[in-house]
This record gives sequence, structure tokens and C-alpha cells, in this order.
Amino acid sequence: MAGHNRWKKIAFISLVTGGILFLHYFTFPDLKYHHAVYRMLLYLPLVLGCFWFGLKGAGYISIGVSAFYLPYLVHNWQGLSVDDFEKVLEGVLYFTIAFILGFLVERERKKHRALLQAESLAAVGRAISEVAHDMKTPLIAIGGFAGQVCGKLSSQDSNRRKLEIVMQETTRLEALVKNMLDFGKPLEVQREQTRLNELVLQTIETVRPMAQDEGVELEADLHPSLPSLMLDASRVEQVLINLMTNAVQASPKGERVQVKTLRNRQKVWLEVIDHGCGIPAQTQKTIFDPFVSTKKGGTGLGLAISKRIAEAHGGKIIFQSDGEKGATFTLRFPLAESDKSKGT
Repeated sequence: MAGHNRWKKIAFISLVTGGILFLHYFTFPDLKYHHAVYRMLLYLPLVLGCFWFGLKGAGYISIGVSAFYLPYLVHNWQGLSVDDFEKVLEGVLYFTIAFILGFLVERERKKHRALLQAESLAAVGRAISEVAHDMKTPLIAIGGFAGQVCGKLSSQDSNRRKLEIVMQETTRLEALVKNMLDFGKPLEVQREQTRLNELVLQTIETVRPMAQDEGVELEADLHPSLPSLMLDASRVEQVLINLMTNAVQASPKGERVQVKTLRNRQKVWLEVIDHGCGIPAQTQKTIFDPFVSTKKGGTGLGLAISKRIAEAHGGKIIFQSDGEKGATFTLRFPLAESDKSKGT
């Protein structure tokens, strides 16, 4: 249905534009007032194209109208007379208005999408929080009672292994509930001067035992002159642990995960690079959505929470992956004004 409406809009704009250009070509050149009105009417498809298709629509229409109007202008050229000069200036104005209108529409669309996404995530967060609170108490009871019964059974009892599985799964569900509660809470950051390189090295040491169990090497390549940043160190560490853990779990045994820090005059960024199988193309558009995970047993909340933390710091988290040869997740933070002049 959306595609059908799109083509109806394109057809309507084409019909209106064609009709106005037809009047231009088949009205006597001496009827200057008529042609002045026709030129004003050419702004109608431009405005419609901007509102319906944004900056891309504005570009296509302005170029298309100019291309079809140019033969008429050339045919009636009078050696750059005052009338010709006005038409040239009007053409420049036409392109300028196209760009400005298209830019403003695109900006408002982005704001609207961001607002809708924020409202959607807020609603999801409230629902998740309510479910998590209802799950928390029964899980604590199940894990506690299972642990008590398991402690009274001998190691040879066949039921002991079953209870151990119950306890493991309960622990996993408790971790899921914790992530759900974290996602449902309003995100508050408490910033302080933080050395990102030191935080990265600290996080690598935290993740290293798990990486060694997986047979994956963690390698740091840190920029030597990063300035201190105003960050919530515990929150950013949570993001780093999530990114490094995901990278280690995605990498085959014997591979390595690289963690890099870099900077320029505007920002500092951190890259976590794995050499796994990449992110499937069908998942890439939704990788930061809640409950979307490419890992077996994953909660799908880690990257969603990481995205919120990055944005709360005025930063951004993005990724690159061709779906076959690993993935690179990049965490960006803006530099303070006093540090921008010291960039390399």
C-alpha cells in the first residue's frame, strides 16, 4: 500500500510539472505575464516533492524541472537581457529553495522518528520493568529452595544434577531480569573525569579470564595522548564489557579481539574488532532493538542498553559488518571544547 501511494504521488507531481511546462512551451513568448505566473506555479511540485520525499525529492524535482525548462530558456535567449538575467537568478533561487526546504523537512523527519523511537522505547521499558518485577521474587525463591535441596543430596544422587541445571537456568533468568530492570529504569549518568585508556585496560583484565576460556586473545592498541573525558565510568565500563564479551563470543578459538582508542579534533572513539562470522544482513537494522540477539541464549538487551548509555553521554555507538568477516563496534564520545584544539 505504501509503495502504491508513493507512485501515485510521483505520478501526480509529474503530471502537474508536465502540465506547467506544456503551458510554457505552447504559450506565445510575448505573453510575459503568463510565463511569470507559470514560473511561479513550478514551485508547487517542488514544495510537494519536498514534503513527500524530503531532500532527495527536492533534488530530483529541481534538476528535472531545470532540465526540461532549459531548452525553452535557450530558445528564447536574448543575449542576457534583463529578462534573461531575472530568469537565471530565479533558477538559482529555485535550487536554493529546494535545498533549504528539503533540508528542513529531513531535519523534522529525523526529530519525529527520534521522538517516536523514544516514546516506543519508554513504553517498552515500562512493560519490561513490570514483567521483571513480577519475575524477580519467584526466581529468588526457586533458586534458593533448589540450592537448599541440592546441598542435602549426595554427589552420586541422580537428582542432584537436575537441581544443578535448575539453579544454572535460574541464575541465567535472574541475569535477564536484572537487564530488564536496568533497561526499564530512567538512565542517569554521574560524570567525572575519566581516563578512557585506563578504563579500557581495566575492562580487558575483567574480560580476559572469559576470553582465555574461549581461546581468544584480547589485544589493546591505545592512542597515547587521549585527554580525560567527563564520563560515568561504571556505565561506560558496562558498555565495554558488553562489547568485548560479544566480540570474544563471536570469535573462533585461536582468533583475537582488538580494542583500539583513537581521536581527532572533534571526538574520541573506541573500536572493538572481532574476527567472527559477522552480523547477518537481516539483523543489522535491528541490532540495537530490545530483545534482538544473534547469540544463542542472549537476552538482546545488552546492545540496547549500551546505545542508551552512549547517547546519554552525548555520544554514539555504531557498527560495521559485511555479514561474513567479523564486525567492528565503534563507541564515540565528543571532546570538550578545551581539548578540541589539541587534536591530531
